[in-house]
Amino acid sequence: MDEMQERPVNAYPNMGQSWGLFGYILLATVAVGALFLILSAAMTALGQQDKALQLANNSWAKLLMYILPFLAVAWPAMKRKKRQEPGFQLNFRALDAAKFALVASATWCIYFLVDPVVDLIPMPHFFQKLILDLLSDHSLPMILMLVVAAPIFEELLFRGIILDGLLKHYSPHKAIIWSAVMFGIVHLNPWQFIAALALGLFMGWIYYRTGSLPATMFIHFIANGTGVLLGWLLVPDPTKMVTTREMVGSNTLYIVLLAADVLLLIVFLTALKKQFAKAEHA
Repeated sequence: MDEMQERPVNAYPNMGQSWGLFGYILLATVAVGALFLILSAAMTALGQQDKALQLANNSWAKLLMYILPFLAVAWPAMKRKKRQEPGFQLNFRALDAAKFALVASATWCIYFLVDPVVDLIPMPHFFQKLILDLLSDHSLPMILMLVVAAPIFEELLFRGIILDGLLKHYSPHKAIIWSAVMFGIVHLNPWQFIAALALGLFMGWIYYRTGSLPATMFIHFIANGTGVLLGWLLVPDPTKMVTTREMVGSNTLYIVLLAADVLLLIVFLTALKKQFAKAEHA
């Protein structure tokens, strides 16, 4: 049966504890960044400016800076969760091929439907440069960070720990919405917040119906991988931000494509609901 089973009400974390974990990941990120800045400053003070510059631009260092905060927060959180919920284990059961195909298709639909909403918010030049620098970095560490580390570590924290705990304390709607809000806010900008919120709601629903962490990691991988791939193929100029509407060229065609996207999303979500219902009665 795919539906998650009822768990003890003393499960970890509850809402307050979830926001605490949210705060810890922000503090850990700041702390790790500060450590690297201190190390770079020390190198500069010792006359090793070249090494300090290499550290600042090293993609492997950036990957490490990303991973360390999640390890610092998720590891003790998981240990506490297991203490409060004896016998708890992360569910690494994968979905069957049919559900994976529907999940992937729905993810692409949501990814492209979010784009026109994001375009409504003016993006300052400095943030455009940050995004373009990210998309233009084709190094292995940066690819690993976006399409491997992010799906694994963010899903472990936000779905495997936070959402799992919230589902055991509150209604599915409340748990899914609040976990998605936290997931959106942690990106610390309104453009990524919108996309993360939309995908967070979808991933939350999938986790609630299946309990499968690989399923949400897969969704995260599809979304981030699509962004990286489009950045390579459709944004060849690393100095200019191009919207999807501009890529399409025709406003009429763009509207038609969005309408088709909405219809397809409805079809895929309906098919997923039927798949889940069928599994429940199997």
